[in-house]
Amino acid sequence: MLKMIVAVADGWAIGYKGDLLARISTDLRRFKELTTGHAVLMGYNTLLSLPGSKPLKNRENIVLFPGDPGIDGVRVVHSLEEAVDTAFCIKDKDVFVIGGGSVYNQMLPYCDTAYITKIDKHYDADTFIPDLDALPDWYVAEESEQYHDVDGTPYRYVTYKRRKIITFIGAGMMASALTVPAYDNGVEVRLVGTPLDDDIIDGLRADRYHINLKRYVPDISFYKFDEIEAALDGVYDVVCGVSSFGVQWFCDEVVPRLRPGVRVLSVTKGLIDNGDGTVTSFPDLFASCAKPGVRFAAVGGACTSYELADRNVSRVTFCSAHRWVAERFKALLENEYYRVDISDDVTGVETAVALKNAYALAVSLAIGMAQARDGEGCAEHYNTEAALFAQSAKEMDSLIKLFGGCDDALFVGIGDLFVTIFGGRTRRLGILLGRGLGVDDAIKELEGVTLESVVIARRMYSVLKYRAENGTADPCDYPLLFYVGALLDKEDPGAIPWDKFSI
Repeated sequence: MLKMIVAVADGWAIGYKGDLLARISTDLRRFKELTTGHAVLMGYNTLLSLPGSKPLKNRENIVLFPGDPGIDGVRVVHSLEEAVDTAFCIKDKDVFVIGGGSVYNQMLPYCDTAYITKIDKHYDADTFIPDLDALPDWYVAEESEQYHDVDGTPYRYVTYKRRKIITFIGAGMMASALTVPAYDNGVEVRLVGTPLDDDIIDGLRADRYHINLKRYVPDISFYKFDEIEAALDGVYDVVCGVSSFGVQWFCDEVVPRLRPGVRVLSVTKGLIDNGDGTVTSFPDLFASCAKPGVRFAAVGGACTSYELADRNVSRVTFCSAHRWVAERFKALLENEYYRVDISDDVTGVETAVALKNAYALAVSLAIGMAQARDGEGCAEHYNTEAALFAQSAKEMDSLIKLFGGCDDALFVGIGDLFVTIFGGRTRRLGILLGRGLGVDDAIKELEGVTLESVVIARRMYSVLKYRAENGTADPCDYPLLFYVGALLDKEDPGAIPWDKFSI
């Protein structure tokens, strides 16, 4: 855990001309007691101000400095980003930020606890930290009585804690369902609708009933998009709940508003076709639009919004290039019915959960084919579905590796594939296509339904055709995806190419 420890005088002043404002012997002893056995993070000038300009004993000393301080016994980090990642990678001890002013101010967004010694006295000062009493995301957790130093200086100890607040942006079904475990975990929840969600927000404000999810949501705060600044006030944890069709809007309208230190968990599934045979995950796309210091994670795995809102047991994976960001959201959201695994394989997980939409459509074709032959309401042909499922798993595994993902990511996608086949809009589309409806007619029949499976299947088909033309992928390795892609692009692929499948 990242903590801050500092003595402040009136006006939240902490220093003058590179020195402390006061030295209170009991406070110095308390500093030693709290930090011994842990790690301390400081700037170079603070290191030089320590006795003998030497690192503190019995503590891991981390120094934020762009060069080499030339002092033994310290661990040097050369940037704020490296400092943050280093601090959160230390699992066996707490990390205390101990100065100076610039380091305090840069690291404050990442701290959850602040041990403040309040010196009730005015001093001339030139270095200050933010007034935690004025920040909406901090509260006083504990406060001592007032003490007096030997010279009569009055002081007291105040422990501040950061409030647990998550702002969900996008009032779609999955983001709205995810507010349930957050609320159950005691997190303050703010749900912001996109400009397309006004009717949803109006309904939620009236009686907390979600008109699309068909469920009541917890007693949380609801905002329309023109109120987003208020919804983000004091918030460092954000959930992106837009559909894949809203990704560019999120990049344009939301990401630029996020200040350094904010963490974002995306529930949006999909990939961007870069037009050159490569793909970009949504977390990577968001990061390319963000200010330095904004970090991104994403959700993958088998979890339908309805069952999550009903508190049925689900198991998902949070992935991030910065593992601690995924762990942060796990700490906020995991409970007895929402179980979370952690992965740093963003490419693998995001590829797997995007592909499941395309392949769920492919497996669902078998249901429609059975209905075309035997009529609606006939028994499902599980042998046929299983054969398509097995080929889907094989191709997904190959594609994950093609784009640089790791083996374990397949299992995240397989669970998601299973769930998607057994319900929802992708299943409905696959059935219609399997019955023989043309793509345009099938999409028209599902008018008003978000069909992300069509988008991802077409994008992957485009990527693989480009790679095939350039000799970096063999169409024979992906016969089912090529079949679905051609079907959606109205290229008359003929019958399912069973003779090209292999396990």
